[in-house]
Amino acid sequence: MLRTNIRFAKLDTPIKVLLVTGAAPREGKTTVAVNLAESYAFSGQKVLLVECDLRLLTFKDLFPSDPKKGLSSLISETFDTPVEKGDLGRLSMGDLMTLIDLQEKTGTLTIANHSDAYQFSFERGKLVASVWKNRPKDKRLAAVLISSGRITEEQAGEALNRAAETGQRLGFILVNMGIVSPDHLRGPIRLQIMDTLSRAFNLSEARYHFETSSHVMYERNLIDPIGFRDILTDEVPGLRIRPFLYDQIAASTIETDIKNLHVLPGGPTPPNPSEMLGSRRMAALMSMLKDAFNYDVLIIDSPPVTSVSDASILSALSDGVIMVVGAGGVNRAIIHKAVDQLKQANAPILGFVLNRMNPKEERYYYRYYYKYRDYYYKGKKSSKE
Repeated sequence: MLRTNIRFAKLDTPIKVLLVTGAAPREGKTTVAVNLAESYAFSGQKVLLVECDLRLLTFKDLFPSDPKKGLSSLISETFDTPVEKGDLGRLSMGDLMTLIDLQEKTGTLTIANHSDAYQFSFERGKLVASVWKNRPKDKRLAAVLISSGRITEEQAGEALNRAAETGQRLGFILVNMGIVSPDHLRGPIRLQIMDTLSRAFNLSEARYHFETSSHVMYERNLIDPIGFRDILTDEVPGLRIRPFLYDQIAASTIETDIKNLHVLPGGPTPPNPSEMLGSRRMAALMSMLKDAFNYDVLIIDSPPVTSVSDASILSALSDGVIMVVGAGGVNRAIIHKAVDQLKQANAPILGFVLNRMNPKEERYYYRYYYKYRDYYYKGKKSSKE
């Protein structure tokens, strides 16, 4: 077995996601990835080994599993779970928001129970407006602006009448009337958005319904500067509560005989591996694996660099790349080409593994390895000068 003790002392950030690839096929990169994962696990770290060589699935021979479950089924099936209607419970608000985002839906999500109703508008999966349908009068925007001295009751009355006639939002009308500026509205509207989201996320029993439409009406210039994306990611912890999605991901991983080592197999072979691996869904899956499952290290077994573009695509999701080179098995020009491809993708290459080395020719192989290493690091140094 390969005993690996890798230290990345020169890096500013710890390695959380490590990509293992080869310059060309049949250089033993999967063997290196598995042995590296075992070494991390033996050292006491919790490891997830992810099979991303979706064209040549080999994990099924190493780690017996359900062939219908894996990375590809999560991306193409689980992330396509319908969100049209149902009861909160099987799907949480966090699950719903995430699925609508990943499915890039446009329309309105209504969440309601016996006393409250909330509506959230999405454009291609992005939240663009929120409404608490039965918000008490003293908590509505007009009352808040009056109590803070931003507008008068007369101005509020006129603006509310226009809103009733046109169907436009009160804030948009107040800005168009020149009564307030968008800067004056951002604070109060942000608080209302937070209040609406928090109340909806805290519902224990409610029904949901998503109505798809070709577009949604919202005041883009007024709403966008508030930053729904920042609100959702940083200030609403309920968004990260995704029991359905996390259960599906956990059900697709394998707990191996080695303590601390788990495996996410590739699953069914997809028709478009490169498109799948480069999708927002793949990035979202990797983010969930990093944030919600407490793995110390994620090791990605990637296709060879020069065969397809998958390794370069996956390098964007990685903190570092290890290149496996088969001793005497591939010509130097191919190795240089592989390194150049990774450089063009700004891949953080950490180093190289010289695999299948013949001890009788050890001196030759070490000379071969150091020439290759010097080629990469010399080019890296020159690019910074």
